[in-house]
Amino acid sequence: MKMDATASIEGAGAHKRLGMGICLGFGVGTVGVSIMLNTVTTYFPALMSTVLGQSPEIAGYLLMISKLADAVIDVVIGSLSDRARTRWGRRKPFLAAGALLSAVSFVMLFAPPVMGQDALLVWMIAALVIYSTAYSLFNVPYMALPAELTDGFHERTRLIGFRTVFVSIGQLLAMAGTAWLIQSGGAGRAGFATMGLVMALIIGGAMTATALSVPVQHGTQPATGKHLPGFAQMRAIARNRPFMMLLGAKVFQFLSFASVASTMLLYMLNVVGVGYTGQIVMAVTQNVVTALAMPLWVWSGKTIGKRRTYLCGVVIFCLTTLSWLLADDTITTVGIMVRAVGGGLGSGAIILMSISMLGDTQAYDRVLTGEAREGLLSSAIAVVEKVSFALGVAVLGVFLHALGYVPTTGGAIVKQPESAMLALKVGFAVIPSIMFTINGLFLWAYDLDEDKFAAARLRSEEGFGNTAL
Repeated sequence: MKMDATASIEGAGAHKRLGMGICLGFGVGTVGVSIMLNTVTTYFPALMSTVLGQSPEIAGYLLMISKLADAVIDVVIGSLSDRARTRWGRRKPFLAAGALLSAVSFVMLFAPPVMGQDALLVWMIAALVIYSTAYSLFNVPYMALPAELTDGFHERTRLIGFRTVFVSIGQLLAMAGTAWLIQSGGAGRAGFATMGLVMALIIGGAMTATALSVPVQHGTQPATGKHLPGFAQMRAIARNRPFMMLLGAKVFQFLSFASVASTMLLYMLNVVGVGYTGQIVMAVTQNVVTALAMPLWVWSGKTIGKRRTYLCGVVIFCLTTLSWLLADDTITTVGIMVRAVGGGLGSGAIILMSISMLGDTQAYDRVLTGEAREGLLSSAIAVVEKVSFALGVAVLGVFLHALGYVPTTGGAIVKQPESAMLALKVGFAVIPSIMFTINGLFLWAYDLDEDKFAAARLRSEEGFGNTAL
């Protein structure tokens, strides 16, 4: 049976190698996604609390409200992109619209006009809603592409490897490039505005490049009246056990990343006192390591399995994150770089394997149900991402405010009380490690590998595709 299953998946083109143009065209779009996600999560609270004189609690609430309100839109976009029938395929129109709106929203967020505090809050709410909607328009169909571009279990990891390299480039721009632009502009309103304009151009260009370069994917369209209704959709998704385990793991992955991202800059400024320069050193080192480590993690995923490779990344990430508890204002550049190496290795494995595994569960879902629902499954992940990030950022904002963090204007740095310093340490080091420990428990229960996928395909071909495995 195992040999037959393997032959079946090979016959379906599992090992057909994707061209370099497709891999690069797919991967480059994530530069824009990375800048959108990381810059807003990291710098929006800093903009509000060190430049615009707002409490980090207010910034957290604004991010939470916008993301929660937009979570419903993710599901709508996912379903619409699954069913769309256009001359450009199912995904391209959404990718192009998301590229344009993403650039516009980014300028609105980081180059707001001078106005009163009440008007500023209204402006920021509107900008965040546009931002979240634009992010969904691009990212939901984008995350559906790996399952459509290849049927190969390990070729999908290779494709995601290209994406992860571009993730590193995007994060490098989001953390180091932005810090340099803000610092060059005086770390005040003008610096943030310059950063917003420059990054908006990069975001729009990278996303548009993907929209133009990926091949048209019309996909397997369900026959009229066959497409599963809402509750049946949810039941069918719940039967996909690997997807549900991955979904649970993603909740805590995003909570961890939200905690790190929303406290990183404030930690660098206040706890270890290395400021934007330290942020640049850390971002450059970490993302160069992530990119260089991709061949290692691709090989590891094929050799010991995707789940084990992911868990290796979790262990490395947690140990590195906890090491920041030992850091203070005597930290050296070497100390920052050593930690950045560990962070780059760990996060590289996590990002690569989590997205590759998502593509596997999407392909597995098609085998189980006969339905092309990659967009719907991507939207479920997007909802989890937004809700988790929203709650993570909001809780951290409340936490910082409750423990006495002092907001400032004009980029000024003041001595924070010991309670606020403790809050930053907990948010940057302790909470992320706890979240990833829980994340690892879900991944331990994830059981989709190449053999199980091949067996599911064989059963489907024999007429048992609607039986939950």
